[in-house]
Formats: sequence, C-alpha cells, structure tokens
Amino acid sequence: MLPKSQLISLSAVPGMGPRRIRAIFRKYPNLDGVTQLSKSDLMQVEGISSDLAGKTQNIDLDIGKQAEDKTAAMGARYLTYWDPEYPEMLKMIYDAPVGIFILGEIPQLPCMGIVGTRQPTAYGKKMTVTLTTALIKAGFCIVSGFARGIDTLAHRTVQKFKGSTIAVLGNGLDVCYPGENQKLLNLLKENGAFISEFIPGTKPDAVNFPKRNRIISGLSKGVLVIEAGKKSGAIITALNALYQNREVFALPGKADSPKSDGTNRLIQQGAKLVLKVEDILSEFQLQIPPKQVELLPDLNSKENSVFRQLSYEPIHIDELCIQMKKDTPEVLSTLLLLELKNLVQQHPGKLFTKSV
Repeated sequence: MLPKSQLISLSAVPGMGPRRIRAIFRKYPNLDGVTQLSKSDLMQVEGISSDLAGKTQNIDLDIGKQAEDKTAAMGARYLTYWDPEYPEMLKMIYDAPVGIFILGEIPQLPCMGIVGTRQPTAYGKKMTVTLTTALIKAGFCIVSGFARGIDTLAHRTVQKFKGSTIAVLGNGLDVCYPGENQKLLNLLKENGAFISEFIPGTKPDAVNFPKRNRIISGLSKGVLVIEAGKKSGAIITALNALYQNREVFALPGKADSPKSDGTNRLIQQGAKLVLKVEDILSEFQLQIPPKQVELLPDLNSKENSVFRQLSYEPIHIDELCIQMKKDTPEVLSTLLLLELKNLVQQHPGKLFTKSV
C-alpha cells in the first residue's frame, strides 16, 4: 500500500479522483510507491488518459509530506479508505474519498444530515432548532456543512444541548469558513469531528462544495432539507442522498416562498414530508422519544424569563419591556448576557430574536 503522504499527493493531481485511484490499486494491488509506475503502466488503468498519466508522472510528493506535517501539528489525522476506522457508511458510496482529514473523534452513532439555505426565514430557524433538538434526543449525530444559515444553526444547537455532530468542510481543516464561525469551531471540537477531503490550506472555492455535499449525505442514514431554493447546494446534497440510496426528508413551506421552492419540489418528487420528528423516526422504525421539557443551557431566573419571551420573529426592546413589565436597562443587561451565550441575536433598530 502507498504511504499516506503519497496517497495525498496522488489525490492532488488534477483529474485524479477517487475512482481512478482505486482503479490503480485494483490494477496494481501490491503498489508501494507511486513513482514505480511508468506512463505506460498508468495508461493501462481504466479511465487514465495519456494526459493524466503524464500529469501523474510529474507528481509533487512534497504536497503529501507537508499536508501530513500540518495535519499532525493541528492534532488531526488522515484516514484512508482502507483504514479500519474509516466510516462504514461513507465507504458504501460509489465515489467515496480515498482519504479524509479528521479533527476530533467521529461519534459512534447513526447520523442524520441537516442542510438548508444560508439565509433562513424565522420559520426555518425555529424548525431547525426544534428538529435538531429532537433528533439529538433520539440518538442521532447531526451532520452538516458548517455554512452560514441552517448548517450553522444545526451545529450550534448540537453544541448548546451537548449532542454529537460532524461538520464536513469545503476547505482545509486549518481554514475557518465562514470566518465568523471561529468560536463555534472551537466549541464543536468537544462534540464531534470536523472532516475534510481537502489538504490543509485549501481555500473554500466554489468547486469544492458539491464534493463536500456528497460526504454529508454519504455519512448519513438520511438527509433533512429545512429550507432551500431550487438550485441551492442543499438540493445537491439531497440528490446525492438519492443516488447513494439514502432517505431524503424535506420541510414544507409557503408555496410562494423562494426559500421553500426547493423543499416543496423535493416533496413533489418523492421526498418524505416532515412536520415533526416522528415523521423521520418512523422511516427507521425507531422508538419515538418521550416528550421532554425544552432543553436549555444553565440560565438564571432573569435570563430564563427573557429567553422564553423571545421567538424567531424580531421584537423591539420597547415591546419586549412592555410584555415583561420590566425596565429597559434591566432587560437590556439580561439580553446582553444571553447574547454572550450565543442564545440571542440583536438586529438593527434594537430588535432581538432567539439565535438557537
């Protein structure tokens, strides 16, 4: 078997995808050095043209060595398709990565992918928190893409309620994208793993995200799409799930809402309509968890009363004070504490909403 550093370098050759690399190993099962293969040898492998064989002959072995060093320095590791720790669900898809960089520990739980728009409505935010929390209670690890919007809210909900999560990145593990998620990235290290197919230092280029999406669905028993336009990345993830023989679930939305156009069309095409978590659990013949009180982080009485008064619809500070029959300075100071705990979001014009 090739050294891992050479496998990383081979993966970095333009045009040399996972299926072609596996074809090389099928043709040459005892290969222990990529430079042992001549151009003629490579052209005997299915799918490798003269041009690709020439690029492979010029492989840069330093790429893999440097990637291994950076990975080790982060406290991360590189798992190959042939390692026993490689996720079994991911190994089952036809174009599984030949290697993945992992920071943290992959939870040994069934996984559910949750994806959606980067600009969710108040309804989408509310349902993301509700369904994510219920799936955590049911014993699922939540897989998402760490993007703005639905992805970030799903990860943040997992972190707040001490569930398990996997964030699949479209960039290197040492690159935080979006930048505002740096604090969340640090917190999530305690709740699961970050996975990337891309070597450290890889920027979040647009071409990376469709590749990332197949890993989200590949790790998961099913994918839940919360809100999505008809051409969004979330729909690509759902299509990947279908190709991978995974379950696809979708939250219905308003007929005239662009944010629900994609999810409504998925339902038309056969995705299971989801109104509550039981709609998901029944597909896997899982026991429906008993109703429990809403999970909240540790809050004192003042914080708890203000938090429960908020919703995902913006409310002005004056209206909030009227509803609570409290003075503005007192409520504002409590809102600040909740904001520091990432439970409340302030919007322009002194408007406030829940953030989880």
